[in-house]
Amino acid sequence: MITVIAMANTLLFGRVIKVTINTSDGYLNFNNDDLEIHFEINFDDDEKPNVNTVSIYNLTKTTIGRIKKEQKISVTAGYKADYGLLVEGKIAGIKTSYENEIDKLTKITFAEGTSYTSKKTPKAITFRKGTTGKQIISKLTGLLGIKPATVSIPKNKVYKSGYKVTGQIENNLVEVVKDCGASMYWRRGRMVIRSIKTGDDERFTLSEDTGLIEPPESFDDDNGKGYTVRCLLQHRITTASIIQLKSSTANGTFRVRSGKHYCDGSDFLSEFEVI
Repeated sequence: MITVIAMANTLLFGRVIKVTINTSDGYLNFNNDDLEIHFEINFDDDEKPNVNTVSIYNLTKTTIGRIKKEQKISVTAGYKADYGLLVEGKIAGIKTSYENEIDKLTKITFAEGTSYTSKKTPKAITFRKGTTGKQIISKLTGLLGIKPATVSIPKNKVYKSGYKVTGQIENNLVEVVKDCGASMYWRRGRMVIRSIKTGDDERFTLSEDTGLIEPPESFDDDNGKGYTVRCLLQHRITTASIIQLKSSTANGTFRVRSGKHYCDGSDFLSEFEVI
């Protein structure tokens, strides 16, 4: 089934995987032409940065020694004629083990976002009466070392009695964002603050000709109605992507709310939910 679909569109020939790590003495660049690379990249529209994994086979001891925690990492994937960034983040762990007597596997775990650092304020931060939500958001993202890709709040709440930040700064940030009628989530490793109903038009129609593997299946849960979709890996798909679906079960414009991209050595797929 996958082979038949891939043949329907020449853009889906030739898998591309590129992993870049920013080390203290330059960049490490890995690609699937030279190495076997597996990955799982998750995305959703809640405020917590997702944890992802990249597994690379048979790296040299010297190369493994250059990979450290806190280094920036990015994963790009797709096909020879059409590939793009899936996510960027910061390395949280590196583990090397042997799968057998020959193959050495280095598994890199990383959280999306390259600048975010969880912080607890040592003392209360007090904002004066009349401070707006936008002012507080700007201050708190700065304290966390975040440069959001987008800040667009539906309403700029005025805190008539002021506002006090205590404990984990990110918890206060989430509270103020919600007070302003917005949501906070991560998109390809960049923070986004805006209405949960807003998305990014990818100008892309997913159908059998462009990689849809099977008819989408409908769901109805507490957060809305939608479809579960499975397709050949598509880099345009991520949190808040607005896409067109053309299939026997779902047709129209939808917003992506969660999913994952993965390559396990055989499958090279994107699975996600749209509403």
